[in-house]
Amino acid sequence: MRYYSIMNQKKTIIYINFAPYENTGNIRDYILETYDISIIFLFNFHRLTKLDQSSKLTVYRHNRPIYHTRLFQTPTIPSIAFISLPVRSLIIFAQIIFHTLRLHRKGYTFDDFFTVNAFIAWTGIILKKLNLVKKTIFWVWDYYPPIHESNMVMFMRWMYWQFDKPATYESDKTIYLNQRMVDIRKKLRVLKQNVRPIIVPVGTNPIKQTLKHDPFSFIFLGVLKKIQGLDIFFDAAKELALYNPHIILHVIGGGPDLDYYKKRAQSCPLPVIFHGYIPNESHVNAIIQKCHIGIAPYIPDESNCMYYSDPSKIKRYINFGLPVITTDVFDFSKNISRKKAGIVIPYDPIYFTNAVKKICTQYSFYQKNSLRLAQNYTYTRLYEKIFKE
Repeated sequence: MRYYSIMNQKKTIIYINFAPYENTGNIRDYILETYDISIIFLFNFHRLTKLDQSSKLTVYRHNRPIYHTRLFQTPTIPSIAFISLPVRSLIIFAQIIFHTLRLHRKGYTFDDFFTVNAFIAWTGIILKKLNLVKKTIFWVWDYYPPIHESNMVMFMRWMYWQFDKPATYESDKTIYLNQRMVDIRKKLRVLKQNVRPIIVPVGTNPIKQTLKHDPFSFIFLGVLKKIQGLDIFFDAAKELALYNPHIILHVIGGGPDLDYYKKRAQSCPLPVIFHGYIPNESHVNAIIQKCHIGIAPYIPDESNCMYYSDPSKIKRYINFGLPVITTDVFDFSKNISRKKAGIVIPYDPIYFTNAVKKICTQYSFYQKNSLRLAQNYTYTRLYEKIFKE
């Protein structure tokens, strides 16, 4: 089965991404259902614990795996994870070239090369120059502001930008997540000339909403970094416990600040369940579906790259009709407010608590609006613009 007849001439795609983002917005699902042969490189850039997913290469024919192999994973520890990025990037580059050549020698031809990362998009351009791929597609997910309190982070962002520029200009097709990303690239004069920008946001896969049962639960999904703003829950926990002592927070994901939040949870008056990284998407969905409110309280900071991104975790929440509490960081936040699919707040625990109370008093209203918003971004409709000629 194919989603779109326009894709029927497409034969083979190389798709490369980093865990746990390989199926953000169901992009992997779309690719597997659309292409006859899908060659998917999945890298775990950090893999700081044994529980993290291993890097791997999988070849699919008609949505069924026919070959897979583990890719080399550079051993690392948290203290050197960041400064070792150049070395690990070089190893990733070498593996992509090696395995693509090996598959080519076995008779594979590659119509499209697709990624969301600038360094990988640049690698795709190299593959095209080697006559291994016919067309390169770069869906721009990131813009890293060249400001940060750490000089090392600023240097790494500068390095990434050296790949972003040629990837943007030289890819056969470049797509952007939102208008904000287009605007900043216009300002920096890094935009294809005489080409109308194509904007495709992260898609949704809405399902029929279900009845919610006690206990009243929050869900936080994503990488555990302080910039993601999860502290706001712990800062508001005392007041929330007075309002409803049966609230539970579910946290899905790992990250560099996992231990920090586990320590905060020890003194929290409300229970917090840390599920860790869950590779099985149906298990993740089962947890989200039982929850009542999705939280995405990013810290507003001018160095935060989230300003130019698209909130995949929020799209995941609204798939199940969860009202959302978020901050005004994403461009998508205005849709949450306008459609009454949740509440956009300043980064302040008092506002967070008040938002919880307001949603609880009108829960069915916010729940219905959340699902309606998700239906406006169904991925099967959006992604045709990425891959069509």
